[in-house]
Amino acid sequence: MQFGTGLMAAYTTLTDQELADSLRSGDQLAFKELYNRYWTVLLDTAYKRLDSTEAAEEVVQDLFVSLFIKRESLKITYSLDGYLKNALKYKIFDIFRSQYIHNKYVDNVLNQNGVLSLTPEHEMQVKELALKIDRATQKMPEKCREVFLMSRMENLSNKSIASKLSISVSTVEKHISKAMHILEKDFKEYHLEIALVFFYLLRK
Repeated sequence: MQFGTGLMAAYTTLTDQELADSLRSGDQLAFKELYNRYWTVLLDTAYKRLDSTEAAEEVVQDLFVSLFIKRESLKITYSLDGYLKNALKYKIFDIFRSQYIHNKYVDNVLNQNGVLSLTPEHEMQVKELALKIDRATQKMPEKCREVFLMSRMENLSNKSIASKLSISVSTVEKHISKAMHILEKDFKEYHLEIALVFFYLLRK
């Protein structure tokens, strides 16, 4: 769909909140303006974390698609800028989580005597494990989840996490301990083989 330049120009004067309100009602011009306004800054942020232009473009595109699909239920409690950056952060965490689990499972569990035997059953186990961990992390308090994902999925040291989040190292340790307690509880009655792999992957 093509939009007139003059009409689009009028949307550039709207505030983020006004654009968000218009987007909820399905206004495509509002969505286009939000896309133009935030695409570059979100892409730069994603690239710094993923170090891949293709991966960065894909995750930001996915973010905007999700934004439009969920537009009617869009709730912004602080700022649109903060909302989008926070949403991007968790999408990137999802990427790290999936890559981390798959790579560690393949490198450390499936490679036997230098021979890789990645069967459909193993692939299913990897997906099942990732889904289980994702559901468990959603039960964590927001800051606890953020610290845990930075530690286990981005492999950052406690000191680096403390510096990035402006909190003490002891606070980081408490968040990680709480996260592991939540995960241990979730995996307590889980299939033994997957549970053992889980603790092998996530304990440093």
